[in-house]
Parts: sequence; structure tokens; C-alpha cells
Amino acid sequence: MGYFAEMLKREFKELDVKDIYTTKLGSRDIEILEATAHDTKFPAMFQSEEKKYGIYLWSLIITSTNNTRTIRGLDKLDTLKMRIKENVRAIVEGMEKD
Repeated sequence: MGYFAEMLKREFKELDVKDIYTTKLGSRDIEILEATAHDTKFPAMFQSEEKKYGIYLWSLIITSTNNTRTIRGLDKLDTLKMRIKENVRAIVEGMEKD
């Protein structure tokens, strides 16, 4: 399992995370997974590449029945974690309301 899947399992105990595909293309890590929350599944794709000085070029696509979020950035690891958690939390909260 890749970094993104491990982080989701650690941060969101209510999510059941299933790793679909993990690979490395050059220096870029790519993960595709399926997460289940509140009996609803949603796919997510995460890719990241470490650049200079501990800064990561990354993107995340999360799709649920009501919403699709595509976010990307060029951040240090702690900022990247915070942005991912905030967006996954928003998707999960949206699924709770349905």
C-alpha cells in the first residue's frame, strides 16, 4: 500500500481503504484506491513527485456521487498532508448528509 492509502487509514478510522493500483513512473508515485464511508464507495487518485528542498508536486482527484474534487499543489509535506485531510474530510462529511 502506498503513502496516500496509509495516511487515509491512519487519519480516517471510519474509512475502509482498498488499494487498487500503485506504481512509480520515473520519480512520480501514483496511487489509485477505493474508499468506503457510510456504505458509499468513492475512488481517489493521488500522485506526487518530490522536487527540490522537500517540496512536492502533487495532485488528488476524489469522486463521490455528489461531488468531484481535483486539487493540486506544490507544497512541503506537512502542508500537503493538511490539504489532503481537509479535502477528504469534506467529501466524507458530504456523504454523511446523504
